[in-house]
Amino acid sequence: MDNDMNTDNANSEYKIPDMAPELMRGPQWLQEKRTLARDAFNSSPLPRRGLHLWRYTDPNRFMVDRASVVDSAYTEDYDAVEKVELRHLEQGRLSGLVTDLGGREINRYGVEKLAEQGILVTSLSEAVGKYKVLVEPYLYRLVNSATGKFEALNGALWNDGIFIYVPRGKSVAKPLHLLREAGRENSAQFPRLLIVVDQGSELTVIDEYGGGSHKMEKGLSYANSAVEIFGMAGSRIRYVNLQRQTSAMNSYLTHRAMLERDANMLTIILAFGGLLNKQNFGAILSGQNAESNMFGLTFGSGHQHFDCHTLQHHAAGQTLSNIDHKVVLRDKARSAYTGLIKIEKNARTCEAYQENRNLLLNKGTRAETIPELEILNEDVRCSHGATIGPIDPMEVFYLSSRGIPYDDAVRMVVGGFVEKTLKQVPDDLRERLRQFVNTRLEKI
Repeated sequence: MDNDMNTDNANSEYKIPDMAPELMRGPQWLQEKRTLARDAFNSSPLPRRGLHLWRYTDPNRFMVDRASVVDSAYTEDYDAVEKVELRHLEQGRLSGLVTDLGGREINRYGVEKLAEQGILVTSLSEAVGKYKVLVEPYLYRLVNSATGKFEALNGALWNDGIFIYVPRGKSVAKPLHLLREAGRENSAQFPRLLIVVDQGSELTVIDEYGGGSHKMEKGLSYANSAVEIFGMAGSRIRYVNLQRQTSAMNSYLTHRAMLERDANMLTIILAFGGLLNKQNFGAILSGQNAESNMFGLTFGSGHQHFDCHTLQHHAAGQTLSNIDHKVVLRDKARSAYTGLIKIEKNARTCEAYQENRNLLLNKGTRAETIPELEILNEDVRCSHGATIGPIDPMEVFYLSSRGIPYDDAVRMVVGGFVEKTLKQVPDDLRERLRQFVNTRLEKI
């Protein structure tokens, strides 16, 4: 890659060279897809700042400058988290654990019993060769160069990723935990995840992203991630995305799921870390009686910047979607949320609901919320709501009048605000999330 880009110049030239080693990885069919992604990235302009989804975030800040991945350059926190999850695996609280170091080193633990049932949990680099019939029809189908310039960048430069396949009628009883670790300063990674859940099958996945640079003066770290999930007829999927990356990390993630007839998916979006974060979550309801529920929780502090977009696309009739996205901000943190409900002309008798609540804990924070509806027929039931404001002083007064100190009263109000989302999280992760929330409330 050419690394002479100045990130302060939105018109800087940045091209992926013809001989980039990632373009040569995989079988011929994959190399061709990578090359198409490279060509799309090189030929497409940078998204214009201020237009639609880039209204509040500068796209230039996600371009990679002087990026190089240093092997084994990971934070000390990684070992601690890995030990916790390995203990959960030994205790039978997980079906398996997969670690992903910078999109370059994939390790699997405890997945042997799953393999005996025909359930595949493997690296994407292995899957494209050994399981072509399961991979080629789906890889790049939902997240590709048509999705955007940064999705094309991931499509060209991902080094390795994770592939999960659940055969027809199989159930993964306990969560499967994916632990992704970013490299430290001046590193770049392009994680990719492909999940295919066949007819009548069930799967719970915790997709956790950590690591990155701790000090801006030493250099930022960068991640550009892509997630594709396919739920076949009658499947049941729970997908939890936890972003807890470090304070000098710029992170971009695109997630798309396609749900066929009678499929049901619960998506939980949890964003706590990083310096600059842009997330794109979407579900396409392509079969009748498909259902998508999304619960989101963003908790920002310091000078963090979060930009989240959700999409519920009703491509078939008699489908149901629901979004409940909560944001808590303190210090100088900022958040922007844009949610689109799209219902096609022939997708009749659909129901879609969207709610975004923003809680500002002090002056200096800022939240933006933009609900969007694109409804092409009248036989639907839709509603949306959004609020931005401080904690209700009457709630704090009520608790204080019962002898509860002011700071504790504020913590209790915030705890109640986020509890509905935390209740959706698998047990082995819930306590860690409460610790994230409590840590951010300590200095109130």
